[in-house]
Amino acid sequence: MKSFVIYIESHKESIKQAKDAYRSSKNAKFDVEMTAGITPKTFNNYKHYNEIANGRVVGMKRESKKLFETKMSCFLNHVEIWKKCLELNEPVAFIEHDSYCIRDWDNPNWEDVLIMNVSSAFKQKIFRNLQNKPSFDFGVNQYNYSPLVYNKVNPFLGGLMMPGTAAYAITVKGAKKLLQSLEDNGWDQSDYFINTKNVNIQYAIPEYFTFKHKNLNTSHGI
Repeated sequence: MKSFVIYIESHKESIKQAKDAYRSSKNAKFDVEMTAGITPKTFNNYKHYNEIANGRVVGMKRESKKLFETKMSCFLNHVEIWKKCLELNEPVAFIEHDSYCIRDWDNPNWEDVLIMNVSSAFKQKIFRNLQNKPSFDFGVNQYNYSPLVYNKVNPFLGGLMMPGTAAYAITVKGAKKLLQSLEDNGWDQSDYFINTKNVNIQYAIPEYFTFKHKNLNTSHGI
């Protein structure tokens, strides 16, 4: 499967991590390439979209221009990969620089979006205080329980959200759905936008990716 490791150009630690992600993915039979990500310095080279009404990023826009522009840049990275999915007319994978591949790609069946690191994602520090952590079954399964529920009053209300976007695969059908929602509703933070109101989300166990490196928090302004 064609896969894209997103990194921050000129950021030494991001490049270092991305090379590990690239090598581990290539060794695991992913057709992978490294892709320089969009940043606040370059996002004006890409189409901009309206924010969804009452979304998370609306508040960010009022509070911090830097954070808002960083989140927009992060989101646009996903948009470019969804467009690439349509261009190639085949499923693709979005892989963030701090992901590390731990098993071979075996071409499973899924409908729209496949979380490839679901267990590792919920083990991150940000989720340590969750009262009811989800459990996961072997194989490709529906992401039908999550403590991460979209709570803003807009068309995404009640959707189950992604536990981050470090490693996921998307089909042409899924990419079309997300791009159509973007045109119809506007954008929000990427792991809020990719929710079960927009697409069918599934996960794979054993997972394909985990975390080997520290989180650089690049979505928070680096």
